[in-house]
Amino acid sequence: MRALYLFKRDLRLEDNRALAYASERHREILPLFVFDPEIIESLKAEGERLYYVVRAVERLSKRIKLYCAYGKTHEVLRDVFRVYKPSHLYTAVSYSWDGVERNKSIKKVCEEFGVEYVEVFENFLVDPREVPQRKVYTPFYKEWIKRVDLGEGKVKEFQVPELSLPQIEQIKPMLKLSDYRHFDPDQCEKRLESFSFESYEDTRNYPAMDGTSKLSPCIRFGILSLRKIFKKAQGKSEQFIKELAWREFWYHIALNFPETKNVEFQEKRRNIAWENREEYIEAFLEGKTGYPIVDAGIRQLKTEKWLHNRVRMILASFLTKVLLVDWRIGEEFFKEHLLDYDQVVNVGNWQWSASVGADPKPFRLFNPILQAQRYDPECKYIKKYLPGLAQVPCHMLHNPISHALPYHKLVVNYYERVNLSKRAYGLTQNQIGDDF
Repeated sequence: MRALYLFKRDLRLEDNRALAYASERHREILPLFVFDPEIIESLKAEGERLYYVVRAVERLSKRIKLYCAYGKTHEVLRDVFRVYKPSHLYTAVSYSWDGVERNKSIKKVCEEFGVEYVEVFENFLVDPREVPQRKVYTPFYKEWIKRVDLGEGKVKEFQVPELSLPQIEQIKPMLKLSDYRHFDPDQCEKRLESFSFESYEDTRNYPAMDGTSKLSPCIRFGILSLRKIFKKAQGKSEQFIKELAWREFWYHIALNFPETKNVEFQEKRRNIAWENREEYIEAFLEGKTGYPIVDAGIRQLKTEKWLHNRVRMILASFLTKVLLVDWRIGEEFFKEHLLDYDQVVNVGNWQWSASVGADPKPFRLFNPILQAQRYDPECKYIKKYLPGLAQVPCHMLHNPISHALPYHKLVVNYYERVNLSKRAYGLTQNQIGDDF
């Protein structure tokens, strides 16, 4: 019997449990990847980010004859089912809000054509359904780490039928692509091998240093197995493993509290009076806030389609707690630009940074002045992304409130906004921890 395997966020052959499961049951498999215009449009993924996906598909196509299609997934599958008549469709389970809906529509088409639909657990270290419900990260982690399963998904040899279906070279002309040089799927393996996990704890917070793994795009598109990454970090960096667990914590929250896609996890924070002033939003989105550490982050995000994690937190705190702009606006902004955008993780992180989400912490403001002084002490990060300020002394760039810079006017005075933020969140003075 012929099976169809639908690749989504698992663009690899090595250690792919879902594909391995299919290969154990079928000698002939039709591998397919669909470029769905609805997904591309919803993620605003044309240009550089779509180029990265194409490169990942090209990489996989060198290892296997991978058929591709451009169109709405359910319509593509109807055409394939009608002509090539597979008995089964295999794909990885989805837990994101949109992914769950997409798999439901795929299953419906399968039922329409009498094709057996098979979802296989993959792309996580622990099935989020198996962890007892937890609202706080640390108790979740204690349960999660006990359940990590590192058993490899070995794909057995199978035959790919010769069919009149297009491959990536025929699909590329249909896509709007822009050249992208900052991340390359071909470098995922090399980066995993060369990264110093032993140094991660000491280097991860300094954006001017090459101190983070930069594996997030490789994880997002399943170019590397999470089990392989875990094994490389095991015994070298518990902190890095905890970061992998954070990703799965947000999926655990989404599964148990599905309403948090659009609504704050904390009920008491669902009525914050966001100011949402247009001039504040515009200054932030254009990287013209007058705070060099913030604006440098915006510049990195827009040019590289990636952002250092420390700077992600600085930006999120500044937008929500200093400018009092709704976290959903920031989430949409990251959605538009991040190469490694993950719906569930992005929503979870934005709610956490805005102090409205799960794993509640004492309300803390990320002071952009102290953050710059502490984590970019020589202004290497600032000057890299704001080269027009290269000749300005570093101490001035750290503190644009105390020093007049030849630069954009400050959108707000950080210290004058603290009490406004406190009142908006319904807090007293001793409930605020300035600088996290």
